[in-house]
Amino acid sequence: MPLLVILFITTSVDGALLDAPKDVVVRITNALQNNVNLTVHCKSGDDDLGLQTLRINENFEFNFQTNIFGSTLFFCGFKWSNEFRWFDIFTDKRDDCSSCYWTIIELGPCLYGIDGLCYQWNKH
Repeated sequence: MPLLVILFITTSVDGALLDAPKDVVVRITNALQNNVNLTVHCKSGDDDLGLQTLRINENFEFNFQTNIFGSTLFFCGFKWSNEFRWFDIFTDKRDDCSSCYWTIIELGPCLYGIDGLCYQWNKH
């Protein structure tokens, strides 16, 4: 019986039923106009990274390891002036980066700078 369990686990990983965990770094940089501070609050289902206040061009960075089920998710709330937005800053289904560097502008978050891949904010 133990041999069958080992065989199943090995087959599942090789057969892509389970993902190998990977190390990920997420960096969030404030690029809002008019020298506005950005308050960031990121969470996952397991972790609350607390409030971070970023001045213009400052960044906040965190790292984690994805889970074997391919369902890792970190989401963040972003507040500046009278605005509040939120975005899934990392989701296994969308992101294939191990160094995910986000630039935050008024229109939405951009992966790899404002000339990179920009997204719309999540709907309320």
